[in-house]
Amino acid sequence: MYDDFVGEFVATHAQPGSAPVVGLARKFCASWPRPAVRADTECAGVGRAGSEHGGSEHTDSEHTDSEHTDSEFAAPEHTGSDDAGPEPADPDEAGTVRVGVMDSSFNPPHYCHGAYMECLAIMELMPAGGARGQQARVLGIDAFLLLLGSENADKPLRGSSLEQRMRMVDMLATTVVQDTTADTWHLWKSRAQFDASNLHNMAIGMVNSPRFVDKCKAVSDVVRREWDAQRPPHERGPAPRVLSYFAMGWDTLIRVFDAKYYADYPRELDAFFRGGGRIAYSRRVGFPDADVDAFFARPETAPYLQYIFELKLPKRVKHICSSNVRVAVRDSTQSVRDIPPRILEFVNNYQLYRNE
Repeated sequence: MYDDFVGEFVATHAQPGSAPVVGLARKFCASWPRPAVRADTECAGVGRAGSEHGGSEHTDSEHTDSEHTDSEFAAPEHTGSDDAGPEPADPDEAGTVRVGVMDSSFNPPHYCHGAYMECLAIMELMPAGGARGQQARVLGIDAFLLLLGSENADKPLRGSSLEQRMRMVDMLATTVVQDTTADTWHLWKSRAQFDASNLHNMAIGMVNSPRFVDKCKAVSDVVRREWDAQRPPHERGPAPRVLSYFAMGWDTLIRVFDAKYYADYPRELDAFFRGGGRIAYSRRVGFPDADVDAFFARPETAPYLQYIFELKLPKRVKHICSSNVRVAVRDSTQSVRDIPPRILEFVNNYQLYRNE
């Protein structure tokens, strides 16, 4: 199903010197990234969208960079002071598209990955460290994007192929978008709450860079390109501003502020936030509040607190990680229940992770 897409993406874009790019493999909502607003809009398995066929597969064969540029997103001079970060907080204004992004190696995808998306969609998030007096709020995400990385900064490819992972990402998205019967892992409490969110407005794809500053640019490019493609003929105006809320765990958050992942630190870190990059993190289980506070008090993190939000994942999914799932598959323990049944069936059919 995804062999051709993955093969073409890797051959074209996962090469030394390739520009950062996102390739879309499937849009579960035909209007993505524009949220569905009418009953006849085709979205996979969502009652208000009036479609039962599971959505249409969309393969971006060109994967070209967007032609849109925005000079205000240029990296600023970094003074080293507490005022070095981006300026105003994110307003709820017309012309801004908020995208919830879960990028991972998905080896394999599991319920916690899905919970990140649902948390971004429906829950009030608290700015890190009580940044500048901001209150917890629902972010108002317009669209969601699951991204499989063709390259990871720290992890070699093992356990499953990129093609197999892409198929499992599709299964995870299907679980989030179509499995709308209340289940123990879902964060939403009713179908009405699900329908009030934009979780149906989901797309999946691949990104060719492990660096967040590059991913942010690539996400902005593809969102603007797809937004323009969905623009009604009578609609005029500039390209939207894109805010990309990257969902991540605590260890990944720490890496975002690690200079070794940048060619030009801290200028590229500034560029990430000025370019619309936002962080929605979940802290590690049992991690002391004092250590969290100390991290956010550091001079390299303090200027950006208003752009970092804490996800309060429920305990029933917070413990899940891919490495534990792989071991559970190998040993046939109960932790295999931490992945959706359709993914577990796929893992068993292809005998994945048996040698972990």
